[in-house]
Amino acid sequence: MLLERDRELTVLDDAVADARAGSGVLVLVEGGTGSGTTALLNRLADRAGTAGALVLRSAGTPGERAVPFGVLRRLVLPLVAERDLPADLVVSAPHLSPGGGHTGPEGAAGAAVRADTLHWLHILFAGLSAERTVVLAVDDLGWVDADSLEALAHLAARLAGLRMLLAVVRKDGLGVHDPLVREISAAATHQIRVRGLSRDGTAALVARQLGADCPDEFGRTCHDVTGGRPKDLRVLCDRARLRRLGAPHWRTQRLRELGESLRRERLLSLLRREPVLAVFLKATAVLAEQASEPLVERLAGLSRGQCAHAREVLAHGWPPVDGQGEAAHTGAACAVVLQAMGDEESSRRHRQASALLDASGAGPEEVALPLLHVGRLGDAWEIHQLRAAAAAARRRGAPETAVRYLGRALVDVAAASHVRAELLYELAVTELDLNSPAAGRHFVQAARLMPGLRRRAEVVSSAPMGIVRGDPEVAALVRETAAAVGTPREDDQQGRYLAMRLEARARYAGLQDPDLVRSAAGRLRELGEHGHDASAAERELRTVLVFTAAMDGRVDHRFVAGTTRQVLEEEPAHTALAGLALELLPPVLYCTDTPHLATSWLDAAGLHASQEDDRVTTSRIEAVRALMRIARGEVGPAREYGVRALAAAGGATHGDRAELTMVLGCVALELDDTEIAERVLDPARPQTDLWLFAKYGALNGMLAETRGDLPVALAHYLDCARVLERAGWVNPAFAHWQVRAALVQHRMGRTAEALAAALTHHERARIWGAPSTLGRALRLLGVVTGGPRGVELLRQAVAVVETEGSRLELARALMELGRRLQEASAPEGDRLFRRGRRLAAELINASADAGTGTNARSARALAAGLTPAETRVAQRAARGLSNREIATELETSLRAVERHLTSSYRKLRVTGREQLARAMAMDESR
Repeated sequence: MLLERDRELTVLDDAVADARAGSGVLVLVEGGTGSGTTALLNRLADRAGTAGALVLRSAGTPGERAVPFGVLRRLVLPLVAERDLPADLVVSAPHLSPGGGHTGPEGAAGAAVRADTLHWLHILFAGLSAERTVVLAVDDLGWVDADSLEALAHLAARLAGLRMLLAVVRKDGLGVHDPLVREISAAATHQIRVRGLSRDGTAALVARQLGADCPDEFGRTCHDVTGGRPKDLRVLCDRARLRRLGAPHWRTQRLRELGESLRRERLLSLLRREPVLAVFLKATAVLAEQASEPLVERLAGLSRGQCAHAREVLAHGWPPVDGQGEAAHTGAACAVVLQAMGDEESSRRHRQASALLDASGAGPEEVALPLLHVGRLGDAWEIHQLRAAAAAARRRGAPETAVRYLGRALVDVAAASHVRAELLYELAVTELDLNSPAAGRHFVQAARLMPGLRRRAEVVSSAPMGIVRGDPEVAALVRETAAAVGTPREDDQQGRYLAMRLEARARYAGLQDPDLVRSAAGRLRELGEHGHDASAAERELRTVLVFTAAMDGRVDHRFVAGTTRQVLEEEPAHTALAGLALELLPPVLYCTDTPHLATSWLDAAGLHASQEDDRVTTSRIEAVRALMRIARGEVGPAREYGVRALAAAGGATHGDRAELTMVLGCVALELDDTEIAERVLDPARPQTDLWLFAKYGALNGMLAETRGDLPVALAHYLDCARVLERAGWVNPAFAHWQVRAALVQHRMGRTAEALAAALTHHERARIWGAPSTLGRALRLLGVVTGGPRGVELLRQAVAVVETEGSRLELARALMELGRRLQEASAPEGDRLFRRGRRLAAELINASADAGTGTNARSARALAAGLTPAETRVAQRAARGLSNREIATELETSLRAVERHLTSSYRKLRVTGREQLARAMAMDESR
């Protein structure tokens, strides 16, 4: 019983009746593979045979398309035995030329024989139809040989008046471009389009095969995976029964997997029948995304018409599933083809595709992509293509893809080859973009395989600072290579360049080595003045040395500040974004009271980062701006920049967030800002870095102190002291732990310990000499020292920071001095305390965008390095106010005004008030 075929069967019955009436009928049955076209053809033959008709059957097959009259012979051969017909036809037919295009006597003779044969066939079937109805049933018209098609077309044009029925099946996509197939189809008197079963029809067939209790979901899955094609449905049900996927469990998911397997089998069967389709799909599969029509034609060796035919055969012989577009359908077929190809064939075809793409001018990645599927790379050209593709992938920001190319190239390169060394180096550099832990291992392997010391030094000296400091194996390699290189000759410029880069990395990796820390200042002096023609290697080395000397703190801050100024003048802002300057120089500027040196440099760096849309670098720059503002004592702007930095740090790596912690940690400690402290602390991050450990300790101590847990706070501070002292990082500018530890000890009544800590801090601050640091040390010593001596120390603190340094430190010193004088009932206590509180309020309420009360157009003052206090004094002096009037208006001492003016004259390079007025007026006019 054929389901949902009532209309089609009615058409077939009408065709048989018309043929019996002598009308001469041609029935065309069309449909996709597996849709039931053959079943309808067989039903037609059975009904006609039951009605007494002579039924002759044949079918086209892919393997016999080149056999002349193959299909026709199978139709006629039964008549030879049954009707005692002469065998001349079947004997001579195989020798007829299939083309019919011969020239000369021989070709003319062949054409004459062909014409006689076709005429004889017409007479034969006309005579047979006079006795009874003749039915010729031919399946798969698209695979019928050319000679048989010509004979069928000859008969189709001469059916009128005969009791004859010619029934042919044309599968979708097969033979549509053949003119004889079109001619036969056009002569059809009855036409049937066979479609897949509906969902209800599918459910009925499945229920018949597997049981009436089949769930709806199981039936729907059967329809989804087969498209309702009856042949596929029967095969699916048979195999589902064998695998026990039906009752009682009805394993729907496994049924779907079985359907996909059958679908793959069907495609492979189609490929065996259609060699052109197989070649087309193989070429399309290996070209992948580069499978344009011209390239597929060239690689497959097919004409445009053959490729079009292949696409039609695929579309109809292996129909797409519901909702699958043409591209997805072809891609699914290509996946099956690739899976079915053997390793040797796959490698050969992918090599051919790569060579074709290269010859066609494709890009490096397009050429290299097929090589990823080659079993074993054969020559240097293929390795070169993969390296070029990796470089292209890095340029477009796809390091994962670059790693894939390089990893594939490494598989087939000799272990001791110099090419392997270069590949490992390129792989390590690429993995650094991904923060891969394998980068360090590959870096070391590459360096050790390099053929000579000079090349090894070049590789090692190019190692990024982050991996040098974070990977002990890489750090050891740097020290080993630096020792091997030694001190190059004066005339060996390249050797000196490499030696400086290696030294910079060795010192960066040894930031926790107290011997290297102590020797940094001396090494800076050995290098001498920073020349304008200094190489990038020298700038890099100076940057590391100046940071290390600053952390040491046992040299005058002015020497460190001067060297930092020279480095910044030579270091382009855009290159510093990826280098050491942005990491190491801001802390130096902070502890030397020279934040103004970074103003224009940070502006340029920020502009470049915004143009590159680099949010991570922008976050780092905002954090540095916060640190520079806190160095000036500008609380409000510092907090604003800190919040901006944290907001922009969403996609930052662990390394970038560590830098934010170190920079913003200083801001949080200066401001006692628990919100920033809690946001930068990450308990999950290992605190292996010395500075990071110290910052975590100080911040955790501050939070414990805020909670009132003084013993825990003191323990954190003393932990910081232990680690930093051991490494030689004793600069008092960063010794927040020491100040806080002394104050906590003082609050806990441990006066002697507090005083000892304060004295040590003051001694180090005196050696370092930076005003803010010295003022803070004097203030601390004044706090823990009672009586008149304590008041005197606080007065000294005010005097130190009143002319230079942090205004926040000045506000704190003023308030502490005022408080102590108030306790002693001194008349100036109230005035000093109010002045300090007013200054603190001004600093807290200032805006990062509006400035801190100074003229927003003071570009020359900022460029010259005037502090905010110096700017205020210079502006008033330029307006003609006397020193005493300025002191009264600003509520400061006459001596402080004199110091500010002297410093302003020196920085602006003027000698008196007249020149100062012109300079400030010129600044105002901008």
